Amino acid sequence: MPDIMIYILIALASYGLGSIPFSKIFSRFIIKTDLRKSGSKNLGALNTFRATKKKHGVIAGLLAFLCIFSLDALKAIIATYFAHEIGPVPGISLAIATFFVVLGHNYSVFLNFTGGRGAASFIGILLFFSPKAFLGYFIIILSSMMIAEVIAGRKINKHFMKHSVSDQIIGRLIGETIGIIWIGATAPILTLSAIITTPLILIAHKERLSEQLSKIKNKTYLND
Repeated sequence: MPDIMIYILIALASYGLGSIPFSKIFSRFIIKTDLRKSGSKNLGALNTFRATKKKHGVIAGLLAFLCIFSLDALKAIIATYFAHEIGPVPGISLAIATFFVVLGHNYSVFLNFTGGRGAASFIGILLFFSPKAFLGYFIIILSSMMIAEVIAGRKINKHFMKHSVSDQIIGRLIGETIGIIWIGATAPILTLSAIITTPLILIAHKERLSEQLSKIKNKTYLND
């Protein structure tokens, strides 16, 4: 089979896997809630946690989060693993699979081309191929969110970490961008994957970014 056909096959298969809306299936049949009308209105693991917690408590929410996060990560791992195995050039094959599995997750054909934000899928790929890259990437993002919260004027107290993780979008996006450098240094085979896929994740956060910028402008951000 010509190389171009293999790459097209990888792209199509990865997009199909990425499009499987596990959070939608879970929310519809398990907790009977439409995530697009609840919380952040995002079809992802974190909003699944919020919706499940609201109806069934914290423990159920955490279990729901772990379930959806793991499934979203797993579909990305499957796509990239097979791309790595059958692709002519591993780095290029991985990049194509990573891009299209996240594209499918964010713009699912089963959800009228809407979806989540792609973070769980991308993190799953990092964790599978390079735990070191994943750990550094996670630390960079978390540190960026915490630093941004301090700069924003958030007091460091028992709620500080919660606000950093759930509210701080500017810091998160900065961290995800800086994280590309770390990935390139620790997992070179994933460098191209990170470069072309990170913009998809950033774009998926544009509404939350706009919301945070509006709150900062109106001086209401720290009122949450």
